Amino acid sequence: MLRSGHGPRAGLLVVVAVVVALVGAAPAGAQSSGRPGVTPTTIEVGGLAGVTNPVGQPYASGFDGTQAYFNYVNAKGGIYGHKFKLVAQLDDQSRASQDVEEARSLVEEKHVFAVLPVVTQIFAAGPYLASKGVPTFGWNINAEWADGPNLFGEKGSYLCFTCPSLAPASVAHQVGAHTVAILAYTAPSSTQCAAGTEAGFKEYGFDVAFVDTSLAFGFTDLGSDVDAMKSKGVQFVATCMDISGVISAAQALRRAGLNDVKFYAPQGYDPQTLAKYGNELNNVYFLIDFWPFELAKESKTLQLFIKEMNAIHKPINEQALAGWIDADMLYKGIKKAGPNFTQKSVVDAINTFNGYTADGLRPPINWGVDGHGPPNNMGNTVPSGTEGCAAYVVATNGKFVPQFGRPGQPFLCAPINPNPPTLDPQYAYLRPPVPGEVLPPTATVPTTSPPTP
Repeated sequence: MLRSGHGPRAGLLVVVAVVVALVGAAPAGAQSSGRPGVTPTTIEVGGLAGVTNPVGQPYASGFDGTQAYFNYVNAKGGIYGHKFKLVAQLDDQSRASQDVEEARSLVEEKHVFAVLPVVTQIFAAGPYLASKGVPTFGWNINAEWADGPNLFGEKGSYLCFTCPSLAPASVAHQVGAHTVAILAYTAPSSTQCAAGTEAGFKEYGFDVAFVDTSLAFGFTDLGSDVDAMKSKGVQFVATCMDISGVISAAQALRRAGLNDVKFYAPQGYDPQTLAKYGNELNNVYFLIDFWPFELAKESKTLQLFIKEMNAIHKPINEQALAGWIDADMLYKGIKKAGPNFTQKSVVDAINTFNGYTADGLRPPINWGVDGHGPPNNMGNTVPSGTEGCAAYVVATNGKFVPQFGRPGQPFLCAPINPNPPTLDPQYAYLRPPVPGEVLPPTATVPTTSPPTP
């Protein structure tokens, strides 16, 4: 039902002010008083992404989503007389040292008000940005997003990779599988994912018949693994790999005659993936942290996102939507902070938002309770933030088909921390709630953030 034992933590800002310019003062965009990047007419922000990356993913699309949101808001006059300006789109080349260097450039040379979007495999700059207090927004696939209250991931800022992962177990339960296997790379993040996946399976009584965390990125031979999975009757394979690795494993099993084995992939829900692999994706299930693109007709906000992306002729994908959500948080943080906003007041404003959904694009985040840490583990007594929600799709004959939801309710949710005692339907519910529906007390509180203009 969720991504990890603490759920998908699953995570805007902008600046506004009257700037008094003096001859010989700091250059535009470098003002003090907690308002760098704010000029009389603009709010300047900059982002960084792993545009150059080893898995060939469209991380640069995060810039497109942010720009599309800015275009939409700017066309309505911006905020408090200022318009957003994306002044830098830096490539960290998926290297830790470069990530830190680019972040320092944004803060110390370009003097941006906020850093967004951040879409990268290696967020080594997290501690630096946290120490500077700069409002920072990005696509959360990195543990560093939990390093500070000024770091806002589009799905929340906390991930637990080794906690019992309910998502693979939930999908296996839904499809009726009992005997499962886990495949992962040797990279630490992949092996940690495998540990959490195995813990989740064992928590719910699955037969974990085979685990391999020794695979090399780009592997081409799974001979012994396939023999072992075939001999043990594996019905379901959970992976902690990129989509090319998942496809290679699925092809190997099919060549061995295992055509009905289902797969779980943590990454790869993208129209470009369908275009590249077609029917090779059949029987692969994906967890997603946002309203599925295939159900856009049921979401006015998703329709708006698609319209604005089409206007700039850019592809529609998860990274672009993350950039849009990042910009939405920035805008709403500034809106709540008021015309005299500062970096600190914007951060403080966002951290009062509970039930934040980007106007329905994603399951709710309680920034004021557990957006930056484990549910109910932040000295808070508020009984919220104890649920995990996600949408699911399966690839079937060249299409992504939403699973496990109902019309207008794509998100499958369950209480977490503690996890439900079983995966039975009695512990699951759907979001968003329909009129008159009463959700369990563990459900996230209603939204307290301003609406999108």
